[in-house]
Amino acid sequence: MTHSRPGGNGTWPLPPEIPPSEPSPPWPGSPAPILPTWEEADLTWQQRDVADRLLEQRIVLVNGRLDDALADHASRQLLLLGSTDPERPIELHLSCREAELSASVALATAIDLTRADVHTVVSGMLGGPAIAVVCASVKRSAHRMATFVLSLPRESGEGTATELETKAEQHELLVSQLVERISAVTGRSAEDVLAELRSDRLLPAEEAVAYGLVDDVL
Repeated sequence: MTHSRPGGNGTWPLPPEIPPSEPSPPWPGSPAPILPTWEEADLTWQQRDVADRLLEQRIVLVNGRLDDALADHASRQLLLLGSTDPERPIELHLSCREAELSASVALATAIDLTRADVHTVVSGMLGGPAIAVVCASVKRSAHRMATFVLSLPRESGEGTATELETKAEQHELLVSQLVERISAVTGRSAEDVLAELRSDRLLPAEEAVAYGLVDDVL
């Protein structure tokens, strides 16, 4: 195929047709874009829907490692539910095999500040510091297969001598608050409770009732 050359009688061939461009492959090592599938998007929506429905029923779930972020999230839910309807109790479902001492004491303090009564139900294994959350509740229950671990977290850190001394003092303060809460609900002396925490003792649900940590087994 040819066309006339402007200003002359000759012709020249048209340039070859350029095929449609295709997306170039990513550079080696560059991350591929991650887009949620319809199934993942639907699952996220379902999870949010379930969470909303549970909150409508005044149920708060605390599962997994109890760290500062999870404690803060649960605290906001408890305080919100308590302020909207103080006359109706809140059901807190607790299953935390591992728990940070500071996060556990913080969540227990939030329960103290919640205007509504908090009923805690323990399922699975509950790690030592998280027992403070149970002790702060008005009513305490456990599933038949629940297990309580009387233990203290191992404290470690880095820094100057002054910083390490400050961390040690903060740790001892939190331990004393944990011991005080357990002692208050079980009627045991602080010395006995501290000795039990240092022994890493396991308490099945029935023994937890006898110990005084929970009121009944579901």
